[in-house]
Formats: sequence, C-alpha cells, structure tokens
Amino acid sequence: AEVIRTVVEALQNNNSPSPNAGIFTAYQFAFPGNRANTGPYGKFLRLVKLPDFAPLLTHHAIGYGPLSVSADRAEQEVSVRMDDGRIVWFRFVVSRQTNEQTRGRCSACWMVSEVSPMIPKP
Repeated sequence: AEVIRTVVEALQNNNSPSPNAGIFTAYQFAFPGNRANTGPYGKFLRLVKLPDFAPLLTHHAIGYGPLSVSADRAEQEVSVRMDDGRIVWFRFVVSRQTNEQTRGRCSACWMVSEVSPMIPKP
C-alpha cells in the first residue's frame, strides 16, 4: 500500500519539485518487466500523459480501496474525482521482486507491475 500511495501522490504532484518529477518517481517504482514493456523513460512519460492515465496527474480527491495481498503480489483500486464530479478508477498491482528479476538491485522490494484504468463503477 505504501508503494501505491507513494506513486499516486507523486503523480498528483507531478510538476513538483520539477516538471514531470512525479512521472519520474513512478518510473523508478516500475517493475523491470513493466519497463521492458513500456520502453525507456521518454516513452513511459508519453504513455502516462495519454488520456486514459491523465486523471492521475491532476490535483483531485483520491480514494484508496482495500489492499488485497496474496504472497508476493498485491493490488488496490484507486479512485480519482474529476472536476465534473465523475469518478475514475485505476487498478494498481505491485509485486515483490526477486534477485532474478532485478539482478540484485531492489531484491525483495515491492514495485509496480501494472496500472490499468477500470470501467466506471455504477
């Protein structure tokens, strides 16, 4: 939960203390396999700024659902209230890393393996 909250709060304050600092923080917490899928930081930066993820870069109210943990994997739903009152949901998945996945760096660290927009809840 701490990793998810850290990433969400960094994205909410994306341009503090410098432009795109929040996205850079999210990139640092990205699971190595996730980085392999998204590509280098420049591509990751563009991806996070796409309309599907743009609500995470605003200063609106955030809500955190219950954390579901199973062994070395956890997931949590995060809600963002938009200016027009709509609620947008995201599913964050974090995984605990092994030496094989990180080549010794961040072994046993929890890192973000997936963030996906969710279908609006009724």
